[in-house]
Amino acid sequence: MNALKAVFFDLDDTVLKPRAVNPWTAFKKSHGLEPDLLILESIARRPTDEQALLHHKLLQYEQALSASSELREGMADLLEELSVIALNTALLTNNHRIATEAALRKHRLAFDLVLTREDAPPKPSPALLQLALEHFKLKPCEVLYIGDSEGDLRAAQAIDLPVWFLATPHNSTLHPRFEYPGELLQALLQR
Repeated sequence: MNALKAVFFDLDDTVLKPRAVNPWTAFKKSHGLEPDLLILESIARRPTDEQALLHHKLLQYEQALSASSELREGMADLLEELSVIALNTALLTNNHRIATEAALRKHRLAFDLVLTREDAPPKPSPALLQLALEHFKLKPCEVLYIGDSEGDLRAAQAIDLPVWFLATPHNSTLHPRFEYPGELLQALLQR
């Protein structure tokens, strides 16, 4: 097995504290978007004249979520420890860059690389993961991806990249799954 050289993270419900109610479900419902599709896929199916307005509303919503976000308890310690042991970190999110940067500023977080939906097709496409691998010149077996969703799982599996999950109220079927970043860190250090 190759030595671990980087850890990639999802943002919502992974780095940021999960919300009791999924805010994306509410956004889809309030804008008449298909509940089983990604928001961006659902918007793309709308008439062209509606798409720009929906993208604008989505960005406003994402910015509001960033402003009200909380950092997952223990995440700052996990990121600090990864820095101490000299592992590269990347944040890979389907969010808009403006909303992502707002959350990073709010929580004073820094990653070696930040990629958003403006950089590559959103997950479950593996494109963001592939772009991060290329950036660091790494193979999938040299990286661990930390996520929270089925989309994260599908993206990682598409390129045989190991993936672990942080617990949310909605992901009890995903494994390996860790309740807290500290628990994940201990498993990572034993790896």
